[in-house]
Amino acid sequence: MSLKPWREVVKPHRDVSSGRYRQAEFAADLGQVLRGTAEPEYQDAVEFFSRTYITAGIRQLLVEGLKRLSGQDAEPVIQLQTAFGGGKTHAMLALYHLLTSGQEPGKLAGAGDALEEAGLDELPEARVAVMVGTALSASEEHEDMGDGGVRVRTLWGEMAAQLGGEEAYELVAADDRAGTAPGSTTLVRLFEQLGPCLIMIDELVAFIRKLYQVSDQVAAGSFDSNLTFIQSLTEAVRATKNALLVASIPQSEMEIGGEGGKRVLDHVDHTFGRIEAVWKAADALEGFEIVRRRLFGEIEDEIASEETCRAFHRFYCDNSSDFPTESQESEYLDRMKRAYPIHPEVFDRLYGDWGVLERFQRTRGVLRLLAAVIHELWSGDDQSPLILPGTLPMAAQSVKTELLRYLPDTWTPVMDADVDGENSEPRRIDQASARFGAVCAARKVARAIFLGSAPRVEEQQVRGIETVRILLGVAEPNDQLALFNDARSRMEARLRHLYEHSGRYWYDDQPNLRKTMEDRAQRVSDDDVQAELESRLERERARGVFRGVHVCPQSADVPDEQQVRLVILSPEQTHRRGRQDTRALQAAGEILEERGNLPRQFKNTLLFAAPDEDIGDVARDVRQHLAWQSIVNDREALNLDAHQRREAADGTRRSDETVNVRLQDAYCWLLVPTQEGAGPIEWEITRIPGSESLVERASSKAEAAQQVVTRWSPQLLRMELDRWLWKDDPHINTEQLWNYLSTYCYLSRLKDESVLVSTIREGVKGEDWFGYATGIGDHGQYRDLVLGPGIAPIRIDADSVLVKPEVAREQLERQRAAAEGAQVTAAAGGPSTDETTTATAGPKAGVPRRFYGTVTLDSSRVGGDAAKIAEEVVQHLVGILGAEVKVKLDIAAEVPEGFPESVVRTVSENCRVLGFDQQGFEEE
Repeated sequence: MSLKPWREVVKPHRDVSSGRYRQAEFAADLGQVLRGTAEPEYQDAVEFFSRTYITAGIRQLLVEGLKRLSGQDAEPVIQLQTAFGGGKTHAMLALYHLLTSGQEPGKLAGAGDALEEAGLDELPEARVAVMVGTALSASEEHEDMGDGGVRVRTLWGEMAAQLGGEEAYELVAADDRAGTAPGSTTLVRLFEQLGPCLIMIDELVAFIRKLYQVSDQVAAGSFDSNLTFIQSLTEAVRATKNALLVASIPQSEMEIGGEGGKRVLDHVDHTFGRIEAVWKAADALEGFEIVRRRLFGEIEDEIASEETCRAFHRFYCDNSSDFPTESQESEYLDRMKRAYPIHPEVFDRLYGDWGVLERFQRTRGVLRLLAAVIHELWSGDDQSPLILPGTLPMAAQSVKTELLRYLPDTWTPVMDADVDGENSEPRRIDQASARFGAVCAARKVARAIFLGSAPRVEEQQVRGIETVRILLGVAEPNDQLALFNDARSRMEARLRHLYEHSGRYWYDDQPNLRKTMEDRAQRVSDDDVQAELESRLERERARGVFRGVHVCPQSADVPDEQQVRLVILSPEQTHRRGRQDTRALQAAGEILEERGNLPRQFKNTLLFAAPDEDIGDVARDVRQHLAWQSIVNDREALNLDAHQRREAADGTRRSDETVNVRLQDAYCWLLVPTQEGAGPIEWEITRIPGSESLVERASSKAEAAQQVVTRWSPQLLRMELDRWLWKDDPHINTEQLWNYLSTYCYLSRLKDESVLVSTIREGVKGEDWFGYATGIGDHGQYRDLVLGPGIAPIRIDADSVLVKPEVAREQLERQRAAAEGAQVTAAAGGPSTDETTTATAGPKAGVPRRFYGTVTLDSSRVGGDAAKIAEEVVQHLVGILGAEVKVKLDIAAEVPEGFPESVVRTVSENCRVLGFDQQGFEEE
């Protein structure tokens, strides 16, 4: 079931959908409200409360204020102290409207609950004075802001005029004109005469700091007289039962404003002193409600919103390893419902990552940004079920402006090039791939990373967001998560301001080392690329069925020998499917036909591995790897910091892995020469897929397809003999047979001579395939002819022959008949013939029956010498039918100074594991 787009479930307020929000900017201003010039959502009490979510902090202020003004025991002084944009002015405005609007509490959403909690049936009739420091003039006389027509100069004059007009002002008139602070006794008399009294001072620090180090007398009084007034005011409020002072105090350095502001703040903190009720700003959960109430109307389809939230939650649970653990808890489902249609991850990133910026206003800033986002999405007919970090239209000028207003100017090109914009790299990645473009995968990932990492704060211990949080910010139910991971990997390779370390991703206004790497990669020569590729191919240690592997050779470098070999063609000798004129086939043909300037004889021993025509991508990866490697080598000269060194090391490692994988993938063609009789040589071309090394893949493919034979049946050998080799001849020489098999590509390709020896040994036992003789005598008789069970020393040489079975049986029948006749003659006392004696006698006297040999090996090349001995000596011995061959290895070592303990321990353990018959170390 498809989920309803959020725009069909809940609609934004008209000022948001139309873009008119930019006029109000979500800035609650008590001064504008007092003058009657604020936007309706702030000026009109009913409208204000309908769009205001009553947070715990606002409720606390309303209840405490109502209690105090009704004469109950409550705090006399409340200071609202939060970071910039933390909701101080909004809370004061709620109290102001409650007491001055004249509206019944029931008409003000949430006000009735506050009245009930304060234990009151009706609102107290309080006089209210509101002083906004940024709206008051400190240098000249002015009319009071309460429109009482009273000319005032100071804070205390303003306060008295608003509370009681001209009559109240007369109590402080002399102090107002002189610029001297009235005493607390005067203020107590004022409050008792007019009470209940509510005094609200917004931007107090901003007003008094104007007077710091001002030498000339100004209308508002001196710096010290204003600080004295604050002290007198707090004492008077405390002394009056139904008077309340509410003042907003800044928390951030930006609002405090230098040394003067700091002195004011220190004095105010000391004067207000410790209060029992500490006002709290809205927390993150309340932020959901604040934003939704201010930006959206009521949800019109509760069932659809519920279905959307549950679908997302199921999606997270079904793919638990791909998302944060918290997203699968029931509490997270509740958060989604409260934040709908905005995903909670948007709030987490704004309050968690952006909230640490001093200039970022936690409530107002979030509202301004999201209002811009919603307006752009609404205007663009966005069909998403939720507003996710990945769907924020950061390329839109209004959204970009809100994001970048809190960051240095250096972030603008980062946004345009690497995050979101008409010419951004993520957009190009999406446009280049239909898979990515269908869901804007790269742009969504870029937005999610930017929202979670753009601010660079020195106090941050760990930068960036994990992959699970990126997916949480971009994926919708039924999305393919691998698509976003693929897009992220592609972005890593191409973006210059994207960083990664230990699985965390972030943007920085300082470019990463990719630009340096790319510049160096362009300077890497083709010869260096070729050398690197050949070096990697030469690292192949596996041999598989091949007795030799030759990497990027000239024809003269490939021996003309009777052992199967794999020739790995050079990277530029590529092949393409369906083509018969490729450089790979041309190079393979030249090597097959010639060895240097001489014609090649043993053609049926060579196979070729060739790269695909798309190997050009591998060359690019090699250039990047060599560039990363050069950066690591030049790290001192480049003055790299610790993170850049890690980046260079990671780049080297990743590019090395990439080259290895893509090089193996590129070498995907196995070229095998074949022939039909005496016709021309053709090529059997097959792909060699798999994850193993090139040689192992080629070996497995060749062996599976019988392109290289490692075990051959006598039946198949007999078929080859009958079809091609002995035809009308009664026998064939074994050496000639082996030469034929090694030469002609229409015959089976055996791994080496031992395969033929084993096949002959098996075939001789069967009587139906062929006989074997060690040679041909003077009278045309086969020497040591064997056909059927028996022991014969099988050799491949110029004397031994394979004999057609009917020919072999005929000679053996003659020999048996002669032997029987000789026995009859012998029984009658007659002489026996030489032929009979030869046929019936046992093994000839003087024939050697045992071999032994001892050789001393060079300890520096034991492996190579041992392999050569096995090939040149042991192989011939084990090839004899019935031979029992034992090979022992004697090792003797002496060290005048004695063996180190570690060597004794290691060698003893290895000998035990390898099954040595005897081993040990001796002192003498």
